[in-house]
Amino acid sequence: MTLAWTQELKPDDTTAFLFPGTGSGGTPALNVLVDGAGDRAVARAVLDGAQEGLPPGWPVLAALLLDDPPSYARAALRPGVAQVCAYACSLVADRVLRARGVVPACVVGQSFGEIAAMVAAGMFTVADGARMAVSLVEVLSARGAGGGMAVVAAPEADTAALLAAAGLAATVVACTNAPAVTVVSGPLEELGRLRAAGRERGVRSAVLDVPYLAHHPSLAGADDQWYDRIRGFRVSPASLPVYSPVRGRAYHCGDDPHRALADCIVRPLRLPELLRAVHGTGVGVFVQAGPGEALCHSVHLSVPGARAFATVSEHP
Repeated sequence: MTLAWTQELKPDDTTAFLFPGTGSGGTPALNVLVDGAGDRAVARAVLDGAQEGLPPGWPVLAALLLDDPPSYARAALRPGVAQVCAYACSLVADRVLRARGVVPACVVGQSFGEIAAMVAAGMFTVADGARMAVSLVEVLSARGAGGGMAVVAAPEADTAALLAAAGLAATVVACTNAPAVTVVSGPLEELGRLRAAGRERGVRSAVLDVPYLAHHPSLAGADDQWYDRIRGFRVSPASLPVYSPVRGRAYHCGDDPHRALADCIVRPLRLPELLRAVHGTGVGVFVQAGPGEALCHSVHLSVPGARAFATVSEHP
């Protein structure tokens, strides 16, 4: 099934690839992206590369995402499988699109997606990225247990006011995804109260499928723990600019990429400002390289006039 939007690209289009974080409960559907033997060969090479970084006994990614997609739902009950599959799907999208001639001028990673963004830029190997993804889930599952995340259909300031009015002291603004789309992180009990408080005020919200806290100050120390686990992975110079919504800019040669990734555990991210900055460099087309369409919506809401396209759909 060919992605029709690729036929809309113009020779002078400047494109950014967006790598999403976790939070969707859907099943990645690579069949929308992978079309024919050539695409399948590219996808399998990526999935096999990611498999090299997984501990013994893990499900076979190529089976879950290419050969036997119905098996994904059961396998994803195991902690970390959904996150690693999302990471692998993001890189499949990156490699397949490049093979078709869609080459990004820069990449943007959202939260967990910063791992895939750095791998796409050649900073880490596919296998080491998978190793980092597994270890990140292990750290967050242990240190952020009992918490989760929810999306609120309100600006950041209004969301913060809602948290204060509802007395949700342990819940914080974690991510600003669009001018009126905010993600919060906090204890599950408080997230339930948040939804009730929002309904009373006519504010829509939904709990995301993220089984731990993230971008939360109470995780101080977890960032250092993960940093110690990943700091030994070899890093190469980036082949293209890598933009971080946590840093609010592109990384430069003076940054420690291992530390930058670890900072995502405790620091909030703000996507709209970064998307506008990327657009200001001449980027007119944003491609969500990975499952879902959430970042496409962020682009439409944050950068009027920019075009945004999805690559990997999701089955509910």
